Amino acid sequence: MLRRPRSEETIRLLAPLLTPERRRRIRQILQQRTRYVTLVLDDLYHQHNMSAVVRSCEAFGVQDIHVIETENRFAPSHGVAMGSQQWITILRHGSVDECVNTLRTMGYRIFAADPPDKAKETQGKEALSIHELDLARGPVAIALGKELDGLDIRLREQADGVVYIPLYGFTESLNVSVTAALFLYELRKRLEELPKDKWQLSLDECTELEALWHIRSLKHGEKILRDLIRKEEELKGQKGG
Repeated sequence: MLRRPRSEETIRLLAPLLTPERRRRIRQILQQRTRYVTLVLDDLYHQHNMSAVVRSCEAFGVQDIHVIETENRFAPSHGVAMGSQQWITILRHGSVDECVNTLRTMGYRIFAADPPDKAKETQGKEALSIHELDLARGPVAIALGKELDGLDIRLREQADGVVYIPLYGFTESLNVSVTAALFLYELRKRLEELPKDKWQLSLDECTELEALWHIRSLKHGEKILRDLIRKEEELKGQKGG
């Protein structure tokens, strides 16, 4: 059985197969990646919405999405997501409690996203406009509810607060994928106001993702990597013999 290569070894073996432009692009994107902000998707069931949210997360440099799969499997459409799911990390949870406990362990403050009128009527929770959310206080997870039904009551109860996007027309709410994109745009803009070392990935996180992205930048990348490792081990065996 072949050993599992370290990230640095994966990069060393596969880098010669990527163009210099591709390797530079990977490093540039890693410098903009963050886990300081994340989204929580509560049991979405429309595949188009799943895919659109994934695409927005990747575009705005958010590495992780936490999905709660109480009833519905999170399965973005490759066509709508345009392949963006291969560049982000989808963390799956079987229950609200499991998701919340994971986020707490990771140091996130959790905010339930609601339409403006509903957010302002919420009892016992601070309701903030997206423009009022203070990112300097620590990592933030924005929880978005399923189509029509909204957030699970247990997730709402365990949230630290409620956040909303101001609306100025007769329309009282937005589609979940549109809401996600607007939150991500505003939060990304606000991240740029913070010191980079507060929100950028660590060196180890960057190296791990760089290795994974090398694999995924190549057609049959996993097989190519296994073949290269096998050849190296065979050469070492011949020299040793």
